[in-house]
Formats: sequence, C-alpha cells, structure tokens
Amino acid sequence: MKSEVIMMNKPLYQLVMLDLQTKIREQFESNAKLPSERTLMDQYEVSRNTIRLALDDLEQRGLIYRLHGKGTFVSPRLVNQTDLGSMYSFTQEMRDAGRNPITFNLALELIRPEQPVREQLNLTDGAEAYCLTRLRMADNEPLIFEETYLPIEHFPDLTMQMISGTPLYVVMKESFHETVVMAFEDIEAGAVTTREAQALEIAEHDPCLTIYRRSINDHNVPIEFTKSVARGDHFVYRTKQSNRRVLTGENK
Repeated sequence: MKSEVIMMNKPLYQLVMLDLQTKIREQFESNAKLPSERTLMDQYEVSRNTIRLALDDLEQRGLIYRLHGKGTFVSPRLVNQTDLGSMYSFTQEMRDAGRNPITFNLALELIRPEQPVREQLNLTDGAEAYCLTRLRMADNEPLIFEETYLPIEHFPDLTMQMISGTPLYVVMKESFHETVVMAFEDIEAGAVTTREAQALEIAEHDPCLTIYRRSINDHNVPIEFTKSVARGDHFVYRTKQSNRRVLTGENK
C-alpha cells in the first residue's frame, strides 16, 4: 500500500518529511535503516528531489544520519535532540579564544558499565569497557570534567601510555584502526555533583552544561560514549538559524 500524503498549504517535501517524521518516532528503533530513496519515491509517488529535500530536513532536525555507501539511519535517542550546527571541539574553541588548552588524563579503568552507557554502546550485560576520566583546562583553569567509555571489544589492551600526549581519536585510528565518521551530541543544563565540583574547583550544585557524545565508526557501530560536564560560568552555546530552503534544482 502506498503512503498517503494529505495535501495542505505546505510544500510537498514538507508533507513527506512530516509523514516520515511520524513513522520514525513511532515505528523505527534507534540506528534502524530507512528505505532507499528509490523505495521512498515509489511509496510517496514523488520525485527524487522531493525525497532528498525531505531527508535533508530530517537530518537537520537530528532525526536521521547518513553513511556514505551504506544508507540512511534513525538517530540514537538519548534526549530530545536539538541540532546545534556542529560538533563541539574544546581544543579548537580555546585556541580560537586565544587560550592555552591542556587535557589531563586522570584515570583509565576497565569496568562493566551501567545500563545507560551499555545502551548507548549497544553492549550486552556484563560486557566490559574502558572508562577514561579526563580534565580539560585552559590557562591552568579547570573547565570540563569528562568521562569517556570505550568498548574493550574495539580497543583491546588500551593503556594510559597510548593516550598520553596523543589525541584520543588519533590513537583510535592508528592503534586500533577505528575511525569515527559520525557523532551525535546532546546538551542539557544542570548542576554539578560533588565529584564534578571538586574536579572543576567550583561549588557543589553550581550550574553546568552536560554534553553527551555518541560516536559511530564506518561500520555503523557505536565505539565511544562521552559525558562532558562544562562549567556554566564559562560556556555558552550559540546557534545560527537561517531559511535554507531555496528550491533551485575534528579533532577531539
């Protein structure tokens, strides 16, 4: 049965987008593969350009992501996603501000992650992952407290020595042949815990921004999950929005 799109006072691609959006939220699991463009063209009886505009809109809304040569997939559902335009880079942000960024690796432990982390990394009960705890500083001032989870299946025999003085993503690629091709970031406001406050040298319950990052490799497999707690008195996220519809034809 072909999908029915009720004509309203909206461009056709928006009607297709809205119908797909409903189906994604009600019928698809995280990381599920969507039908091909050709299949969607047949289902909605529209042109390829209309389908591509609809998919572009869904991607901008953070509901889907694309992997070259593999297809289109449903984005992971961590929190209600708001597209902030691009992934955040602490090092680049500090350098752009004329400050000297430094990352201290505080601990590297092999653990059995709790369920929320297991779900983000698609790990089974009892599966092990490394937990890398880091402190990000600029001009000797602590700014971000960070916990990164890396499945042992993808990073066997990871050591602190490997990541001392070398960016994590470089180690992932050169030592383990793991390349991040897509990452999702979700940001929420909150207050720091006692542990986070001590690391950041601020008062307990001071405001913060918590950034959740889930990174996917070139096989569409999640290989990293990071929780970064940034001091609320130093960080502001800025977004730029524009009317992008003209119908004309990092190192971590």
